[in-house]
Parts: sequence; C-alpha cells; structure tokens
Amino acid sequence: LRRQRQMCIRDRITTLVMLLTSTVSFAQKDSITLQREARKLVREGNKLYGQNNFIDASVAYKKALQKNSAYKKATYNLGNSLYQEKNFKEAIPQYNVALESEKDSFKKAEGYHNIGNAMMQEKNYQGAVDAYKNSLRSNPTDDETRYNLAAAQKLLEKDKDKNKDCLLYTSDAA
Repeated sequence: LRRQRQMCIRDRITTLVMLLTSTVSFAQKDSITLQREARKLVREGNKLYGQNNFIDASVAYKKALQKNSAYKKATYNLGNSLYQEKNFKEAIPQYNVALESEKDSFKKAEGYHNIGNAMMQEKNYQGAVDAYKNSLRSNPTDDETRYNLAAAQKLLEKDKDKNKDCLLYTSDAA
C-alpha cells in the first residue's frame, strides 16, 4: 500500500512537471510570435514612413508596441513619425523612452538631437539647449548639433531679453 502511494505521488509530480514545462514552452512560443509580429509591423511602418505617410506609420508603430512594449526601434520610429506629423509634444516622450536603456552613444546622440529639435519647434529653448548639450556629450563631433545648440542659445537669450522687457514694461505701468 505504501509503495502504491509513492507511485501515485510520483505520477502526480511527473504530470505536474510536464504540465508546467509545456506551459513555459507555450509562453515562450507566444512571446516569440509577438516579437515577430512587432518586427513585421515596424517594417510596415518604415515603408509607410518612407512614403511620407506618417499618420499610418504612427499607427503601425503603435500596434508594434502593443505586441512588444519594449521594442526600442518601434518607440524611436514612433517618435520620428509623430515629429513629422508636427506632434512634437507626443514625439518627445517617445524619444525619452527609447533613450532610457540605450547603450550606443551615437543612437543616444541622435535621440537627444531629435528631442532638441522638437523642443525648438515647441519654443522651449531651455529644453532644446539641454537636449543638444546631452547629444554633444554622447557625440562631441556632431557639427549639426553644435550649430543647433548655438541657435537655441541665441533664441533663449532673445527670449529672456524679451521677457525682461515685458517685466520692465509691466512694472513701469503699475
């Protein structure tokens, strides 16, 4: 009787192990399938982006991120697409998310450069200056970023002078 119980317990454990193994295997296959679908959607988005169809490209990138939320290329490309749609407020967070775990210094520099460009479009000159400086920290040889930094600094100074004049004007009126 004791031997029968041991065999029964062993059979149950074996069944449980097999069930868990098949579940893990299924989850891995499901994850791989989602990654493939995400890559396919990014390729579709890239094709649409190349055709200057930025709205549909954004939709494809968003769908890719639904399949694989950690797909940096989809996040970055979504930022580019939103930028081209002139949706700068939405583009900036996409670039920031793409930069969070980026190790490649040139890709980091590109991301910060794009953030700077979006900030310039939003007339957030201080944010643009900061972004361009971050870009140059990652790639100090980028002349385009250096030029954009100088332009942002000029606009920031001009904006500060304009605000100072407004403050002087309002204080005189009181």
